[in-house]
Amino acid sequence: MPDQFHIKLRNEKLPRYYMQSRAMHIMAAILLIIYSMPYARDIKENWMLLLGVLLPAITVLLVALFKRRLIEDVNNNRVFRILEAGFLMMGCMHFLQTNQVLPSILFGVVAMIILFLLWMESRLMQDQYILFEQSHIELELPLATKKYMWEQLQAVMIKDEYITLSFKDNKIQQLKIQPNFVENEEGDFLFFCQDCIRK
Repeated sequence: MPDQFHIKLRNEKLPRYYMQSRAMHIMAAILLIIYSMPYARDIKENWMLLLGVLLPAITVLLVALFKRRLIEDVNNNRVFRILEAGFLMMGCMHFLQTNQVLPSILFGVVAMIILFLLWMESRLMQDQYILFEQSHIELELPLATKKYMWEQLQAVMIKDEYITLSFKDNKIQQLKIQPNFVENEEGDFLFFCQDCIRK
């Protein structure tokens, strides 16, 4: 029998996270398009700067609008977030140098928000698991990982697509899972849990 089990969790809120992420990509792209507009006034001298900002902004906008699956991948999403944060910070520096304080603050604040989203979405969009080891249980939640000791539990139950952790203080935690057990593995898992609780 294995000395650990891991079960994939099903995140029901993932479609909403994807929608919110796309909205933030669109907002960042619009800000970058606004940032590129002053370069369009003197296009002969600034055409390289205009293209350097406008093309990534349009790319981000088109991907967010028409290639949703592309940014639903956590690694692709990370690349776009880094790109957006970099260009927004560049815009912040540009406005600061031209003594436009309010636009500089706006772009700086949005760049910081994008960097925060980079960290947060890296956790929210990746696969999350509940790991059962002989010493403890680790539960990967969207923004943190919880650790439970076996002494805290009185039972672990599985029914259909749900796993239930029943605690000795009468609390219950029910989680939706994507069962991936092969033949007889579910029985081995339940026996493993009972054995760890008894110890």
